[in-house]
Formats: sequence, C-alpha cells, structure tokens
Amino acid sequence: MSTSAAHSSAVGTKTQPRTSTVPSTEAPTQPASESFTDDSQLPPQRHAGAVGLGPSYGQGVGFGEKLGGLQEEIKGKIMKKPELVEHGRERRTGILKKKEQEQLDDEEDPFAKP
Repeated sequence: MSTSAAHSSAVGTKTQPRTSTVPSTEAPTQPASESFTDDSQLPPQRHAGAVGLGPSYGQGVGFGEKLGGLQEEIKGKIMKKPELVEHGRERRTGILKKKEQEQLDDEEDPFAKP
C-alpha cells in the first residue's frame, strides 16, 4: 500500500486507475477540471444576468396597486356600488393594468407607419 497518513482501511485496494494496453487512435480527452472552461459544451445563455430579470420585469402588480384596489373594493361595498367593487378587484389582481397596456399597444402599432 502507500505511505500516507490515512488508515489502511480507508485507502482500499486497487486504487490506481487502469491503463489500457490497446493503443488508442483518438486524441486524449481533456481532464475533468478543464471541461467546464470550454464554452462549446455549455448551454446557450438566454437571460441577461440574474435569472428572472428580463424585459417583463416589474410589470406585475405592485404592493401599492394591491392596496389601492383593496381600498376601492371596500369603498364600493360600503357605498353599494358594484362597478367600483369590480374596478377595485381588477386593479388589485392586475387585470386593469393589462387592459391599459393592451390599449397602449393597440394605439402605438410600430408596423402601421412605414
């Protein structure tokens, strides 16, 4: 065995790698430590930096919108106005923001003008 400081039961037998007696015609492979530095083996990067941040980051409903929508809902229930309750629910859930964004997208069609 070896002269290391490890106990003989921890070393084991036949710990040396096998060597092939048949000559190989292929080029030698890269060691495992260098395989991660090769960019051709990595998948393509489809985000710009941190995962989850992209062109649609921050377009969801914020905390202020949620509170404002809840306030409108409560106000509509107290005043017994179902349209105000519905408007508050749409504001709180983000439906109103999506509708406004769709209207802006329809008005500003980039392909309409040459």
